[in-house]
Amino acid sequence: MTEPSTADQVLLLTLCLLAAAWGLLGWLDLPDQAFAGFDTDGSNVVTRVYEGSPAEVAGLQTGDRISQFDGVALKDAATLDRLPRKKSGEVRRLTIERADGMRIIEVTYAATRPETVKRSHALLLVGFCYLCFPLLAWLRRPAEQTRLLVLMGFGLSLSFFGAPYIGDFGMRSLATAITSLFALFGLVALLQFLLMFPHQRPWLNRTWAKPLLYFPAFLLWSLLAYRILFTPTATSALSTVTQFLSGVIIFGYLVFSLYLLLRNYSRTDRSERKKLGLNLMLFASVVAFLPVFVAQLVRVFSPHSPLPGQDYYFISLALLPMFWARSATRLNQ
Repeated sequence: MTEPSTADQVLLLTLCLLAAAWGLLGWLDLPDQAFAGFDTDGSNVVTRVYEGSPAEVAGLQTGDRISQFDGVALKDAATLDRLPRKKSGEVRRLTIERADGMRIIEVTYAATRPETVKRSHALLLVGFCYLCFPLLAWLRRPAEQTRLLVLMGFGLSLSFFGAPYIGDFGMRSLATAITSLFALFGLVALLQFLLMFPHQRPWLNRTWAKPLLYFPAFLLWSLLAYRILFTPTATSALSTVTQFLSGVIIFGYLVFSLYLLLRNYSRTDRSERKKLGLNLMLFASVVAFLPVFVAQLVRVFSPHSPLPGQDYYFISLALLPMFWARSATRLNQ
């Protein structure tokens, strides 16, 4: 084990401080967010209307296509994103296309729901778990494995933090592109950690190994960044390619990580498992992923049958940085 250089310390601490500031700014922005109560896809077709929401009161229905917003023609969702943020109490006129014809409805935006605030508090807490536990592990026992955990925590914490509102659309798009890059690379850092913990795979020393690990994430980010920064028309083909590529790459990283976790456990003897706390690490990983996995299955196969409290199942994911950091600090003791 070697002591980290000053440059490494400054870089990792700066990244964690920036992520923490970003999360806190997003949390402080919550009271200024307005609520209409509907979701749309890339072509502004309504996919969900929340019960009791202003949109439901106004008569919006699932399957409606919003063609105009306050007189502005909407080509796709990017056009709607360019418009200024709505405020509580404001009335917006929506022109919608329905099977029986076209109609105009007025939606009065409401204040942020208490449920949204509670969920944001929980997301903030989980995000800080991903920031703090790996950082503490690295400060306690500096090593390549704990450094990767810090990078993982920095990237994945941005997936939980809410983004503060940026008025300029160009700057807002740039911020979204940057945070999505870090979030994807945080997922790869998770995989790279498992390739080095508790023992490094020999092929990881080859010159092509790390570029190969990061290439799929970079490929996906390139497509996402293209859509975020250049806002092309969201055709059904482009949306399908994006969804397919996102699903395949993210699911592939997660499945490979799970395989490595099980493989690492099976290839260590009883004494090493006890020394590194691998039994608890594996148990915590199963407990962390199982509720989220079950909720996703239900959402895919029975979207109209929600599980009790499923909007908070992500809280179990906080177990990962806690127990992975605990095991990583036991290396070289």
